[in-house]
Amino acid sequence: MRGVATLVLLLGATGVACGANDEPDEPRTAAFPDDLTAYIDQSRLQREGRTLFVRLVNEAERRVTVTHADIESPRFGEITWVGEKSFENEADLEFELPRAGCGTGSDAEVRLTYRLDDGPELQSTTTATDRYGAVALFMDRDCAEERLRAAATLELGVVRIVGEGKNSVYELPVTLTPTGAQEDVGFVGFEDTVLFRQVFGSAHVDEGVTYPLGPDDPPVEVVLRLVPGRCDPHALADDKVGTLVPVRVTAPDLPSAAAFYLPIGDDRRAVLRGFVPTYCGW
Repeated sequence: MRGVATLVLLLGATGVACGANDEPDEPRTAAFPDDLTAYIDQSRLQREGRTLFVRLVNEAERRVTVTHADIESPRFGEITWVGEKSFENEADLEFELPRAGCGTGSDAEVRLTYRLDDGPELQSTTTATDRYGAVALFMDRDCAEERLRAAATLELGVVRIVGEGKNSVYELPVTLTPTGAQEDVGFVGFEDTVLFRQVFGSAHVDEGVTYPLGPDDPPVEVVLRLVPGRCDPHALADDKVGTLVPVRVTAPDLPSAAAFYLPIGDDRRAVLRGFVPTYCGW
């Protein structure tokens, strides 16, 4: 019996030791490589959604394999990317951006877990630079929408196509009713898009009129009046952002050009796109 007990103890001790040795090693903390650069960006094709990416650019002759990334900003909190992406030149780590808060700054801190060639797993931290300003515009859109929706309810009316051919206009009534909860917030107007321009009677930002949305202000009733800015068929076929109509907003903590996209929805967007060939006479 004593021999059996001794054998059991030895087996148990051996099992504990094996379990301890099987646990993966923690990544070793290291300085971020000088020849690996991080950017944060959003492509034009992703403009309708909330997909952003951290682009990693490798300038050395080696393979980089990324297995984990924590992307953090005071304006949107922390997001985790998990997977395995191996590359020699550059790679994009895509993620969905939560609603961003108002503020300044659009760069993000990135804590990366990775390997260089067949080396050990490393962990390094760097700043992902918003080199083209696309992320700043994105977060300012969130802030502009947040400020306007706190100040007023936004109601879209029924689309009308008024007139025929080159004399026709796409019209969309828009009503902003102050909630009484905010002061110093105003609606400045709509902006043109790469595919559509506004015509007389539309609440264009170029009019220089700011409609206040304070507690004592009446509802604002305006009309968005659009016609195609160009009639070449490939412009409509290749378009990705032409139906995104910016709504300019003013508030104390907003940049002067801050705007968010009018939420016209799929049905009104389909009518807008279908309006182009009838206007252009294809």
